[in-house]
Amino acid sequence: MLAGALIRHSFVARHRAHVQGRPVPWGYAGAGVALLVGLVVLLAPRQPVAEPKAGPAGAAAEPVGYAQVRAVIEQRCAMCHNAAVQQKNVALHTPELIQQHRQSIYQQVAVLKLMPLNNATQMTDDERALIKRWFDAPAR
Repeated sequence: MLAGALIRHSFVARHRAHVQGRPVPWGYAGAGVALLVGLVVLLAPRQPVAEPKAGPAGAAAEPVGYAQVRAVIEQRCAMCHNAAVQQKNVALHTPELIQQHRQSIYQQVAVLKLMPLNNATQMTDDERALIKRWFDAPAR
C-alpha cells in the first residue's frame, strides 16, 4: 500500500513541478518502485527442496507395479470412488478407470495431498510416494 501511495504522490508532485516550471522530483516514484521490487523478491517462491529418500537407498528407484497401486487405491480410495459411489464423477474400480484418472490421482494424492478427504482412511506418506513413483514411471 505504501508503494502505491508513493507512486501516486510522485504523479501529483510531477504535475505540480510542470505547472510551476521546476524539475520533476523522481524520488517518490523511485522509492515506490524499489519497494515493489523488494516485495517481489521477498515473496518469490523458493526452489523446491529435494524429498528425502525413505527406506533403503534404492527403494525410491524401484519400479511400482500396478498390483501395488491397485492395493493402495482399493484400501484408501475405493470407499468413495467405486461403481456404486462415484464422488466427483470419479470411479476407480477397474484398471481402465485408474489409468484414465492417473493424472488426477497423482495431483490429488501426491502433489496436493487433499485425498483422501481429511485423510479419513489414514493414507501414509509411503503410499503417497508409491503413487508418485507410479505416475512418474512410463505408462504401460
